[in-house]
Amino acid sequence: MKCICPNARIALLAALAFSQIGWAQVCNFESARAELAALVQQQSLPGAALLIGSREGILHESYLGSYTRSTIVPIASASKLLAGVRMLQLAERGALNLDSPVSSYLPQFTGLKGTMTVRQMFSHTAGFGDDSGSAVLFNNSITLAQAVDQIACCRPLNTGYSVGGQFSYGGVSMHVAGRVAEVVGGGDWQARWIAEIGAPLSITSIDWQGLGTTQNYGVAGSARSNLRDYGQVLHMLTNAGRSNNSRILRASSVAVLEQDQVGALPIAYAPINAGTGIKYGVGSWFFPNRPAAQAPLIHSLGAFGFFPWVDFERGLFGIFMLRGGVSINNAAFPRYTQMLSDIASEADSRNCGLVEVFDEIFNAGFEAD
Repeated sequence: MKCICPNARIALLAALAFSQIGWAQVCNFESARAELAALVQQQSLPGAALLIGSREGILHESYLGSYTRSTIVPIASASKLLAGVRMLQLAERGALNLDSPVSSYLPQFTGLKGTMTVRQMFSHTAGFGDDSGSAVLFNNSITLAQAVDQIACCRPLNTGYSVGGQFSYGGVSMHVAGRVAEVVGGGDWQARWIAEIGAPLSITSIDWQGLGTTQNYGVAGSARSNLRDYGQVLHMLTNAGRSNNSRILRASSVAVLEQDQVGALPIAYAPINAGTGIKYGVGSWFFPNRPAAQAPLIHSLGAFGFFPWVDFERGLFGIFMLRGGVSINNAAFPRYTQMLSDIASEADSRNCGLVEVFDEIFNAGFEAD
């Protein structure tokens, strides 16, 4: 029997992939697009964008108003998932242990504060919280190291809180974890994220300057991105840690994002849109009411209206992108939840063709772990 050489096999797979696009129906996601357009009009916004993809490629990409592929916006708390990827990468490489006390890396943290772990700091269970507006996070005249020294010396845990004893959403604990990443990961938070994640994924727009020029990187809230670059990170997660022909994480590390870190802990503080039955992983929320037998939909919602998500059950990812004021999410979140429902219904009801194929479709046999 004649052997098919690797190059011929790739060509064959490519032909099959494009053949599939030929007969598969392109999903227009009209209902989701209509929701987004209605929000733009209602809120008098300059524009918006929508991206929907799968492991194989892009299913839908559209822009409204003045938004284009080159539009970069501050993404607020959507920074948390980007940062969580870096923490998981360092844990995978053995540079840190998610469950070691912070004092192992930052000896200036002593007493009860010194017992916080990276896992707790990235799941809002470390004993801080309700602190996303803290001045130390936004002081652009100091470095991340200097900010974390101030937290170590002068900021106690919240009154009545214990390490690992409650969920309380915020930014201070992730700030501390970001400094741990600097200490164990080769230096400057932003530079190492770009070198170890951004560059391998050919990302050019993501940095931590979304709220002004700084070296006090708002690990939990000051990144910025365009639509496609953030989508590249989401594709990597959907594709078991690999994208752009580069492996960023092992599949086992990506799987940590599917693990709820809150459990039965009491909820001391959560944003109003978080709802009830809160589940939170490493840098991302779990969408509520997903049956326990199904893999979660995780999302990392930004305060200005930047909503990225990964549906591990369906193998889909997407971004709802706009830039509004501080109250935009009150109007945006209900439309976002409807959009997710509409996208799932359309994806479930037909064989959606790809509008752009990723090279990763030819790498089905890469090492999963």
